[in-house]
Amino acid sequence: MAKLSKNKTEFKSDKTVKFFIAFITVILITAMFPKYETIETDYMTGMVWSKEDLIAPFSFPVYKSETVYKKEVDDAASRVFPLFDVNIQRNGSGNWLDSINSQFTKLTRIAGYESEFEKEKSLPEEKRTTNEQALNKLKSELSFTLTEAEWSSIRSTLNNPAVSDAFKKKIIQSLNQVYDKKIIDLPKSRITSGKISFIKNKVEESIDLNEVRDISEVEKILNNDFTSFYKNPELAGVSFKIARLYVYPDFIYNEPETQKILTSVTEAVPKTFGLVRENERIISKHEPINEAAKLKLESYKRIRNEQMGSSDFYLQQLGRFLFVTLMIFLLGIFLYKMRLSIFEDNMKLILISTIILLQCLLSYLSLQLKINYPIEYIIFVPVAAMLLTIIFDSRVAVYAIMVICILVSAVRGGDYDILIPNFAASVLVVYSVRDIKKRSQIFVSMIYILIGYFVAIIAIGLERYDDINIVKNQLIGAGLNAILSPILAYGLLIFYEKVFRVATDLVFLELSDFNNPLLRDLSSKAPGTFHHSIIMGNLSEQAAKEIGANQILARVGCYYHDIGKIVNPDYFVENQMDSNKHEELNPSLSAKMIIAHVKNGIKLAERFRLPREIINFIPMHHGTNLVSYFYEKARTDEGEIDTSHEYIYRYPGPKPQTKETGIVMLADSVEAATRSIEDPTPAKLETQISEIIRARFLDGELDECDLTLKDLIKIKQSFLKTIVGIHHHRIKYPETADEED
Repeated sequence: MAKLSKNKTEFKSDKTVKFFIAFITVILITAMFPKYETIETDYMTGMVWSKEDLIAPFSFPVYKSETVYKKEVDDAASRVFPLFDVNIQRNGSGNWLDSINSQFTKLTRIAGYESEFEKEKSLPEEKRTTNEQALNKLKSELSFTLTEAEWSSIRSTLNNPAVSDAFKKKIIQSLNQVYDKKIIDLPKSRITSGKISFIKNKVEESIDLNEVRDISEVEKILNNDFTSFYKNPELAGVSFKIARLYVYPDFIYNEPETQKILTSVTEAVPKTFGLVRENERIISKHEPINEAAKLKLESYKRIRNEQMGSSDFYLQQLGRFLFVTLMIFLLGIFLYKMRLSIFEDNMKLILISTIILLQCLLSYLSLQLKINYPIEYIIFVPVAAMLLTIIFDSRVAVYAIMVICILVSAVRGGDYDILIPNFAASVLVVYSVRDIKKRSQIFVSMIYILIGYFVAIIAIGLERYDDINIVKNQLIGAGLNAILSPILAYGLLIFYEKVFRVATDLVFLELSDFNNPLLRDLSSKAPGTFHHSIIMGNLSEQAAKEIGANQILARVGCYYHDIGKIVNPDYFVENQMDSNKHEELNPSLSAKMIIAHVKNGIKLAERFRLPREIINFIPMHHGTNLVSYFYEKARTDEGEIDTSHEYIYRYPGPKPQTKETGIVMLADSVEAATRSIEDPTPAKLETQISEIIRARFLDGELDECDLTLKDLIKIKQSFLKTIVGIHHHRIKYPETADEED
């Protein structure tokens, strides 16, 4: 377990891991860049070209739009007649008439055998002349199968020659009726040209589609004819099965040849409709982008991309790699100089990397969606702003958002027009959630996002004199962004809290609820400690506010700093009602019992999965201080003790590492010391507070936290103000005074 914990610690601070995180982030973002060169940003029809005149460096054809070209291809394809081959099996009616006669001969024999078989069923098996196996063999030689009900229905018909002959003639009559038109084997619904063609005597001929029937149409005619003629459905079914055997298509669809013709026709449709010559102006500055200008711009970009050689491609990729590297490097420098605690924690760096990659992925997907709509406003950059502010702080969020906005615009092919609206909405949303007190406040940010986007879009639209419909669509996209961003931020915040175990102010606020199981145990088992923690929370919160530290973290850290006393509450003076258990112990054992509450507290905190930021308060609020009472008692009882044994009476540390833990260390000592002052006056309280802060400072307990002398003065003044408020003198009412006299 210790080895696993050590490995985790090494991973969190390993410099190689930092390099790997940055490298993977840069590679993935670079891979999302569009394949074409990023010169033009956005050239939607109706916009005004804001750049300098664009001159063609080479001649190139102007390609038709995908919609127009596809329509022309579809029109050309619709004029191609499907090609059919003449069916050589369908040369006349004699063949199928002979086959029908043969089928009826078999049917008549089978019907006769069945009649004999039915008669002989009552005879002993040795006297039967008809074999059931032979009968089934005859049935299997038929080209179709009949149900028992159908056999029963036609048996009497087939055994009567006159009726059987009429039955056969009806089938032949129905077949002749459908053969009055040519039959094709391809469904007519698949033919859009209105005609079909076929090769006859090496000459291609064509006929109208209404002059032929397909197989399904023939089957429908036959089925309707037999159903209306016979009242017996089984008889109609048998007639249809027999007739269906002799429905031969006159023309068989030749798909390979048809596809060849179709391919040659569609490939003949030109993809271009004009030419831009070398040194010709493609578009002028401030010129409105109409449909023709847009096609020229797209064609120029397409041709230039096709002409790009492999060396050019690799140079372009190198440029993109360096650009993304620069952005990530600038963010890394900021974290190293301004937020070292974040820079040193690789898990936090991974968290920031995933947020950046998510935004770049949304930007990449917005290019892949071919929608005639400003889809770029559905890149939820404000979500990143909210997450970074809540998880870290507003300064980190603003700096990171600057980088994210640039990268998002770059991934969209240099679409820097979206940069300003995204940045405006994101910065405003930072200020809407910087002092968030509950999760529902996230949804208030919707208004700030809306304002940021709307003002930026309208300002840019007026400056460029954009078409009103373009601006309207952009505002609709921004409105959708404002509605969805808080919802996504709410869900992603929970995800990051659980997966990365990050402790936000929202988590701290939830832990401040006195219904938390640990705090309930503390209040019931160690009420004195609980009361002490509440007063410490007030002291620390106000002091943290004065010096700009995290006041929520300081207050909640106080609530949990002594939870280890739950294990043996009676060994701590604030929880003792009658006897003092330390009277039965020697000083060293008493010190051991007192110091043990730190280790017990850490175990409890880890069992209840408290954030590391809260767990740190448990050992750090004592630092490496002496348990002075029992140390002095040992010296008094045992004489001068060996200084090498001093460690027995000293807390294991570490010393406070943050402003908040330093404040709590001071608040713990101040609250305990001032509680024991008799007749506390402001002067006495100030002297006591100053002495405690001075002692901790001189002992070096505050050396590893960021508290300055200026901070310590402010902390002292804040403590004094709060303590005086707690220990204020009450007015003695007359009744009380009489009783005391």
